[in-house]
Amino acid sequence: MTTVAIHQPEYFPMLGYLAKARRADVFVLLDDVQFDRSSLQHRARVAGAGGMVWMTIPFVHKFPQKLDEVEVADARFPTKHGKTLAACYGRAPGWPLLAPRLDALFAAAPARVVDATVPSVALLFDAFRVTTPVVRASTLAAEGDKAELVLAICRELGATRYLSGRTGAAYLDADAFRAAGIAIEVVAYTPPAYPRPRPLPDDARGLSALDAWFHVGADAPALLEAS
Repeated sequence: MTTVAIHQPEYFPMLGYLAKARRADVFVLLDDVQFDRSSLQHRARVAGAGGMVWMTIPFVHKFPQKLDEVEVADARFPTKHGKTLAACYGRAPGWPLLAPRLDALFAAAPARVVDATVPSVALLFDAFRVTTPVVRASTLAAEGDKAELVLAICRELGATRYLSGRTGAAYLDADAFRAAGIAIEVVAYTPPAYPRPRPLPDDARGLSALDAWFHVGADAPALLEAS
């Protein structure tokens, strides 16, 4: 059985993103779809002493550019984001372990949004010991729109099971997947509680997995076992 999960690259994604990738045999980064400024394709949410904070990659989007075509508007943003994380988590237990990796990532000068987001995904995969092989959709032959594209990718990779989020499952063609011999499994992940100096705000949706890593440190990968 070959289990495939597909997701757009996000900037320092959430724990659930990592948990789904961990369960797959192949994780596909959907890096060549339409850019969506309302998504997490270019931003991450972290928690500071004063509440939730957005870290946003400045971009120049000329419709109908795809995600892997969107350019960065200000190459100085990594410095700003590094300072934001230091302010939010500089005293957290996991900071000494992860800070050097962040320094290396932020030392780059990304020309496109994906040049920042894909490395951020890789960094968190490494930190949380997610070893699932990653394939970028832009390197595949699969074509189509939304459900058709997902099915085409699964077919190209020889999938027998597709891990879908609850929202994504709503637009999939279950009959087409069944005819292709691909089972759809809808997955959900509820982050477990972990020690923090203060409770998270009531609205902490979209919180980056960085928060858990900084507060839990080297034991953070165990949080994914709840998936």
